[in-house]
Amino acid sequence: MKGIFFVKCFDGNPTYKERIDVERPGLGRRVMVCFKDGENLFGYTTGVSPGRKGFFLFFSDPENNNEKVFVLTAATDDVLLG
Repeated sequence: MKGIFFVKCFDGNPTYKERIDVERPGLGRRVMVCFKDGENLFGYTTGVSPGRKGFFLFFSDPENNNEKVFVLTAATDDVLLG
């Protein structure tokens, strides 16, 4: 497992193209999360610490079907601050 995703609806929209260039003031620092399985997520977080089990990531695109995700630190290769 790499995270717990909080979604707006379970159906989603498979044709939706996520925007990663949206500024979202007040959600923390901009980051790119690189998972060990090769997936990358872009968003904002208020805190990342290697010693913690995880952190919340809020997605860059407010129209994304994902509200947020609790990222498990052990599933990441890197978290790049932007």
